[in-house]
Amino acid sequence: MKNLPTLLILALAATLPFTAQAKKKKKNAEEPIEQTNLAVYLLKQLNEREEEAYDRYETAVAEEDVDQVRRELQSIINGYEKLIASSPDYAPAYVSYGLMLNRTGNRDAANAIFLKADELDPMVPVVKNQLGNFMAEEGKYTEALGFFMLARDLAPEEALYQYQIGNLLVAYRKFFVGDGLYAAEEIDDHIINHFQKAYHLNPGEISYKMRYAQAFFDVDYPDWETALVTWQELYRAAGSEYEEQVVKLYIARVRFEMGHHTAARKLIKQIDHPSLDESKKSLLGSINAEYPQ
Repeated sequence: MKNLPTLLILALAATLPFTAQAKKKKKNAEEPIEQTNLAVYLLKQLNEREEEAYDRYETAVAEEDVDQVRRELQSIINGYEKLIASSPDYAPAYVSYGLMLNRTGNRDAANAIFLKADELDPMVPVVKNQLGNFMAEEGKYTEALGFFMLARDLAPEEALYQYQIGNLLVAYRKFFVGDGLYAAEEIDDHIINHFQKAYHLNPGEISYKMRYAQAFFDVDYPDWETALVTWQELYRAAGSEYEEQVVKLYIARVRFEMGHHTAARKLIKQIDHPSLDESKKSLLGSINAEYPQ
């Protein structure tokens, strides 16, 4: 029938009983739904296989076990390719595939997939975030900032996107200032505020608070009083003696920046972990240079 002339097809359709035409329309309407349900099912299977493969890779010891996982990952990649070919407008498939490609080091291919995902559905924050990462790695900091801000706007309660913006502003601070996009003091405020918001949105993640505290060393106009309070809070939250000593070293640096060189020296004397020796010597050298004994 597909090869019949169009007029002949229309003529045949016109002779069908009304009920038959109605059934045909109903079937055609259900096909996209059935296709979507199948795509959802296949994507779930691929996601589960992928996570299982990563778990096996982390515990693999023998080379044949590693090779087996690699073959499985390639099979999953092939599965994503087939799913996208059969459901080319199903955005979640592109998102998962892009994340897998990125996780396995295929960043250029991942970016192309994320661009397609963004074209199909521009309201997915994780896609904006991944595109921002790619732009940042390519040195396209203004484009990266745009993507990270879109991710933040789409998911304002997600700490990660505030964190991403803060890190980008630190990494490209001189370029943002040099381009006139931010004044020096203005960008400092933004850096501190983004890391602070990330911590407030997810206070249970200690790494966010640590990064917020470290941000005071990244700016030209830090509020050392607030920095000191933040580092003291981290000291009380430390989970081990080593963590206490790491935080104590940061507190010593803050005290030095505040002009409290005697207090800074006392704190440094309390630090004896071998891995911190070089940092201790460096900080003590800076203190002695500015405040000779």
